[in-house]
Amino acid sequence: MEKFDFLQFYSYLSYKSNKLHVNGFSIDELSCKEETPFFLFLLNRFQQNYEKMNAEISKHIPNILISYAVKANYLGRILDAANHVGMGLEVMSLFELKLAEKAKFQANKIIFNGPAKSEKELEYAIAFGITKINVDSLSELINIEKIAKDKGIIQPITIRIHPKLTEDTEKKLLIRKNSKLGIDYSRGVKLFEYSKKSPNLNPIGIHVHVGTNLTTHDFFEELLVFLSNYITELEDKLQVNIKEINLGGGLASNSTLEANGFSFDRFGEQISNHIKEIENKLIIFEPGRYLIEDSFIALTKVIRTKKSWGRKWAFTDIGANSLIPMRYTHYKILPANNKGKDQYTNIGGPLCLPVDVLTNEAVDFIIEEKDFLAVLNCGAYTISMSEQFGYPRPAIYELTENGTLKLLKAEDKLDQMIEAEFNYRK
Repeated sequence: MEKFDFLQFYSYLSYKSNKLHVNGFSIDELSCKEETPFFLFLLNRFQQNYEKMNAEISKHIPNILISYAVKANYLGRILDAANHVGMGLEVMSLFELKLAEKAKFQANKIIFNGPAKSEKELEYAIAFGITKINVDSLSELINIEKIAKDKGIIQPITIRIHPKLTEDTEKKLLIRKNSKLGIDYSRGVKLFEYSKKSPNLNPIGIHVHVGTNLTTHDFFEELLVFLSNYITELEDKLQVNIKEINLGGGLASNSTLEANGFSFDRFGEQISNHIKEIENKLIIFEPGRYLIEDSFIALTKVIRTKKSWGRKWAFTDIGANSLIPMRYTHYKILPANNKGKDQYTNIGGPLCLPVDVLTNEAVDFIIEEKDFLAVLNCGAYTISMSEQFGYPRPAIYELTENGTLKLLKAEDKLDQMIEAEFNYRK
C-alpha cells in the first residue's frame, strides 16, 4: 500500500502554527485539561462514516441495514449514537444483548451471532423478540426449535455458512473453511431443509462473514457469485424464501479502504448485479472497525526517552493494555507540537513487555520528554479488549462542538483496583 497522507484524509486534523488541532481545537490544550492518557471520541466522524457507507450503497439497494458490531467498542455513547442515526446492532453475548436493550434498540434491528450461544442466552433473545439469530450449528438449531415449541411460536432464523471459495482466496482470509465459525455450505443446505420442515422454525436468511481487513472488490465478486447460486438452490429446490442476506462485517478501516481504492458505490452495484429480486430482500452489513476505528484518538504524554543499541526510544504513559497490539491495527502517531524533523524514534509504552510498542514504524519528528502525542485509529478493539495489566485503564471523553471534554467513562481507580485484590480478607 502506498504511503497514506493522514492529514489530507482526516478532515478533522490540521496543524496551525505547528500545533495539532482536532475539530479546530489544540491537542496541546486538550491534553493539559485532563490527566493523560485518555481516549477522545469524535462523534461526528462516527456519524460521517455511517452516512458515507449508507448513502453510497443505498444508490443500488432499496433495503439495507447497517448494523454496528458491538464487540469493536461497546461504549454506551457509541450505541446510543448508532441507534439515533438508525443503525442496527450485532451482538455475540448476553452482555452485549443487554447493552443493546439498555440502548433501546428495537428487537428487529438486533443480530445475534456466536458459535456457542447458551440456552439461557437463546431464551432471553427469543423472549426479547430477536428475529435475526444467526444459527451456527445443528445443535443450536434444535435448541432454538425446542424453546420456540415451548413458547408456542414460530421462530425466524438465519443460518451462518462458510461459502465455497477458491483456495487462493481461502489462504488470504482470517476465517477459513476449517474455522470454528459457521458451517460448511453443504451442511448448511441440510440445516435449511430441517428448518423448513419444522413447524416452529422459519428460515428467512443466510449469513456469511469470513474475514477482517477486507479491502478488495474481487473478493466480494467471488463471494456474491457463490451466494447467488446458493440462494437460487435454496429457493428452487427447498422452497426456502430467503428474505435477508447478511454479508457480515470485516471491512478494513476507513483509511485502509481509501488507500486501496475500495468504493461503497461500486460495492452496492456489485451486490445489486448478483442478487436476484433484490427489491424483496434485506441486505445486512455488520461493520465495526470501519465505523469506529478512526473515530477515536488517544492522547498521551512522553515520560522518558533513551538511546540504546543505536536506537532512540520514547516511552509514553499509554501502553498495550489499552492500545491492543492486534494484527490489523493501524495506529498512527502525530506530535501535538511539531518541532521539526529529527532522527527516527521508536515509541513504546510503560509495560515490561517487548510487544508494548505503539507502532512498528519509527517517527521522524523531534520528540522530547513531557511532549504530548496523538495516537490515531485507536477506536476498534482497544477499549472493548483493554485490561488492567499493570496500569489503570484510561478515561474516555467526547470532544464536544464547543471544545469541552465530556466524560463518558472514568479511568480505573488505583485504590479500588488494589482493594479488590484483597477482598478475600473480609
